[in-house]
Amino acid sequence: MIVCQHERQNYKNPGNGYTVAVYRTRERNKIPAPAIKADKGNWVSFTAVGMELPGLEHVDIELEGTWEDRERFGKQLKVEGFRVLLPKTRQGISSYLSSMVKGIGPVLAETIVNRFGENTFGVLDREPERLLEIKGITEAKLETIRESYGASGEIRELMACLAPYRVTPKKAEKIKEHFGLEAVSLIRRNPYRLCEIKGFGFLTVDPIARASAGFAPEAPERVKAAVWYVLEEAQKEGHLYLDSGTVIQKAEQLLNKGFGRGRVERSAVIRAGNEMVLKERALQADGNAIFLSRNREAEQTAARNLARLLRESKHGFDVERELEEVQAELGIVLAEKQKEAVRMVFRSQVSIITGGPGKGKTTVLGVILKLFERKEPEKQVLLCAPTGRARKRLSESTGYPALTIHKALYLTGEDEALPDDEALEEDLVIADEFTMADMWLAGILFSRIKSGARLVLVGDVDQLPSVGPGSVFKEMIDSGVIPFTVLDVFFRQAKDSRIILNADLINRNQRALLFGEDFQFHKAEDDKEAAQIIAGLYEKELRNFGGNGDMVQVLSPLRVNTEAGVNALNRRLQEIANPGTLDKGEWRCGSITYRTGDKVMQTQNTEEISNGDIGLVTGIAIQPDGGREMSVCFGEVERKYQEEELAVLDHAYATSIHKSQGGEYPVVIIPVLKCFYPMLKRNVYYTGVTRAKIRVHLVGSRQALAIAISNTDAGKRNTLLALRLQKEMERQRLEAVPPAA
Repeated sequence: MIVCQHERQNYKNPGNGYTVAVYRTRERNKIPAPAIKADKGNWVSFTAVGMELPGLEHVDIELEGTWEDRERFGKQLKVEGFRVLLPKTRQGISSYLSSMVKGIGPVLAETIVNRFGENTFGVLDREPERLLEIKGITEAKLETIRESYGASGEIRELMACLAPYRVTPKKAEKIKEHFGLEAVSLIRRNPYRLCEIKGFGFLTVDPIARASAGFAPEAPERVKAAVWYVLEEAQKEGHLYLDSGTVIQKAEQLLNKGFGRGRVERSAVIRAGNEMVLKERALQADGNAIFLSRNREAEQTAARNLARLLRESKHGFDVERELEEVQAELGIVLAEKQKEAVRMVFRSQVSIITGGPGKGKTTVLGVILKLFERKEPEKQVLLCAPTGRARKRLSESTGYPALTIHKALYLTGEDEALPDDEALEEDLVIADEFTMADMWLAGILFSRIKSGARLVLVGDVDQLPSVGPGSVFKEMIDSGVIPFTVLDVFFRQAKDSRIILNADLINRNQRALLFGEDFQFHKAEDDKEAAQIIAGLYEKELRNFGGNGDMVQVLSPLRVNTEAGVNALNRRLQEIANPGTLDKGEWRCGSITYRTGDKVMQTQNTEEISNGDIGLVTGIAIQPDGGREMSVCFGEVERKYQEEELAVLDHAYATSIHKSQGGEYPVVIIPVLKCFYPMLKRNVYYTGVTRAKIRVHLVGSRQALAIAISNTDAGKRNTLLALRLQKEMERQRLEAVPPAA
């Protein structure tokens, strides 16, 4: 343990908090001679590396770790834990207050210290009302200061408790928020509870909990954490449940790794799982299907509310006369399947419309909206979609305002609990690109639609399923209880597009695609050659569109481990689209360099910006406190990002095909290579191709393309929504039957 003070920060990665900083200490005897960077009399300086190392000036900090020889940088302290000590000097107290307590900036901190001196913390602890003696501190501000100062003490204690886990202060805040006032005692008693927090997997917590807290391999707390981890990992693959045998087998393997087979017995896993289901309710079961409770509740909520909406059949009405009038007004003639889709919306309270590009979904929506205005002129309509880009497309194609589903439901983030809120006011709700909606989002949407309202779900069932767990759109169709229409006729303009025709051929397992000006193939032997070709095509297309980066999009099935993946391509394409210049703002964060003019994507939902929204970096500025701030314009909304918030941004010159869903681009460039083997699937490339409007460039191997087209493995997801919906409809039907006399 070394008591030291922060001197300067050399580097910090905003994505994971990895920090390189220089500290000074008077404890010379604890610093190996090769590690001393500067010797200033009583003080010697050294370099420390670790996660979210504290940067408070003039404040004593305890660092704990091991000395490591690093080839390029010499001997450095690898920090395994740290603790911020309450400072005793005026400078230290002022620095602590301005950095750790909300409502107190540098000027106010200095004023407080000038008034109370070294007794400042005593005043804050025992007589906080005395702060009202200082000009500018109101009752409301005092309350903010008291709460924040109290929280800073709790965080210090929590950080000390979490030191072995190398937790960042930001993550400590999340832990405190999750567990409340009992956070420290709960974690000391059972550190495996950390597995409930995003970012703390079993593999991270287990070795530390066993080493620091002495948990035996077969300890119930450890076994339960392993079971939880198995189901969390399954959720990442899209599954809402695993069968009990699979859970037991996977947990058993995980628990015995490194101990030899049989150290943790199968019976211990079964016992722990039963407790989690029967006593703790952390898990729920349907026969052999084992769910994380939140996933089963979301699925039940979706089925129950869909059945509730479907039950309101009395609200159906005939629209034949109005349908003819609207077609005449718009100057169109609908195909029979399109007419059937429109009629179905007004016959049933819930209906589904599906079909690929060029099949007339947008035309049908326009007719539905016009008809609803005629039949229900006093009633309201909600148009919504899962992402910001899909929302924008929906609004542009229909001419009506649209919202993201998150915004329509007042959801401010990636919440896990199903919120309980009042019903939506609208009488017609149209949700587009609904293949992208996972079970959690679908469950909330269905629960908020009032009885008697109409719900229309639109999407392309052949596209990739949602990033989150479940297969909502497909399951609703497969249930057989919700009326749906498949639009399957090409329209004249679609027949002129090789993009649309090839998308249909891909979907029908036809490998003889049509190539020409709007659909091109460029041969590449490997990912390195593919990356070079992609860069050349990108530069050429960028010139064609006058440098407008919104017109050209590179899509890849993979993010990492290949030169033709999203991350590597972004670095290459940035130098083409937005190279560095002396007069351009630049901010290097780890391996990523952001520049003014960069194209970036938001990767988490917030109140204003949706996951998947693409923006433009408009400025990078130095703040008065020395920190940096980056401004990003997302259409009509501008958001400012501090250093710790940059982790929610990615460059967007290249994006994953999954992330591209809901978007549309004039030109799309897609690598298709044998090294992508796990992602060579029909629905992956069908989704990618259907993002383009004017031109598609495929780069790679024709053999890899043939493999992808032939591979129908869409990855079956474990979900019971279809079965649950069927049972719920039958249950509600029986409840509605009056008892026999």
